[in-house]
Amino acid sequence: MKVTRERILLLVLLAAVLAIWGLALAGSSRHLTITVLDVGQGDSILVQSPSGKTLLIDGGGREGEQTKGYDVGKEVVLPALLARGVRRIDALVITHPHEDHIGGLAAVVEQVPVGMVLDPMLDEQSPTYQELRRLLQARKIPVRRATEGQQINLGEGVGLEVLNPPDPRLSGDGADTNSNSVVMRLTYDGFSMLFAGDIERLAATRLARLGPAVQSTVLKVPHHGSADSVGTKFLATVRPALAAISVGRNNQFGHPSPETLEELKQARAVVMRTDEDGAITLRVRPPHWWAKGHVGGSRARRAAGSW
Repeated sequence: MKVTRERILLLVLLAAVLAIWGLALAGSSRHLTITVLDVGQGDSILVQSPSGKTLLIDGGGREGEQTKGYDVGKEVVLPALLARGVRRIDALVITHPHEDHIGGLAAVVEQVPVGMVLDPMLDEQSPTYQELRRLLQARKIPVRRATEGQQINLGEGVGLEVLNPPDPRLSGDGADTNSNSVVMRLTYDGFSMLFAGDIERLAATRLARLGPAVQSTVLKVPHHGSADSVGTKFLATVRPALAAISVGRNNQFGHPSPETLEELKQARAVVMRTDEDGAITLRVRPPHWWAKGHVGGSRARRAAGSW
């Protein structure tokens, strides 16, 4: 009888050890996922950390779309969030209040609980922005003024630091709203990604002076790859292995510009574009990361690396 009890106890202990190992292995298999959504000529980026916390940067949109009966938030962003299991947004970042970055956010905020909002609070009076601010206030969602030096912790070693805009805000280049976009650098166990909003040369030059503080594995190319978006000095400082461009198909602006594509080529960065690759998904499971687009064919998987 004693032997039987010992065996039972041994089996219970073994089961407990296996259960703990199983949980540990399950935890180690989780990864950081970053998705540059295909919202056309605009930006919307979802970050899902291994701890389950979520960050949404912008919500796409185009001026006049909603008056034509189309809402990119309802049609693209919200379905993409729900398909990826997002039931709460821990932090929502408005990089700047232009229509192609905020047009779809109202639909998201109406359907998904939001923990807090980071907003540069620039002088913008567009109806879309004002309506979004009223909605955030009505839902009692805390809104913080974005300024360099702020930190966002997504748990399990995933952190973000705000690098732009400074206080006082940048001025003098004729594109103050773009230049004062919220720029953040994400870090996770040796991997890094720079989310550069719609900054132009003035802000890019300022960030280049930060040196290693902006060096990143992946760059979300600013301003949809416009001719004034990066520059060789900025790229030489960031040194991205992969450059992701959020841009609309056959857009009227000619984005991404041939000049920017050439600069990225000279910087030896692999380029992925939402107009050609669809939504761009990056998965990071240290010590490896990989990226793919949702469009099939030889372009479907474009980068993989380790550090």
